[in-house]
Amino acid sequence: MVRQYFRAGSIVTWYHRGGQATGKILKIIKKGKLQIPNSSVTLQANQDQPVALIQLIKKDELTKTFVGHRISSLKRKTK
Repeated sequence: MVRQYFRAGSIVTWYHRGGQATGKILKIIKKGKLQIPNSSVTLQANQDQPVALIQLIKKDELTKTFVGHRISSLKRKTK
């Protein structure tokens, strides 16, 4: 398996409710908790399972919606 590397600013995709979503990584947490803005969701991160705060992209525009995902569930967006 090829390991993908991500950083703040990376554009990524993931599967969500039967479809594919796209977003921009704002930050990656490798230790502690990540609180998702405007949400009651908190994700626990550790060195083996880092998590990312992502701003959704729809119709090629950044939205005001933020989500969190484990890095292992993300793929780098290709053109």
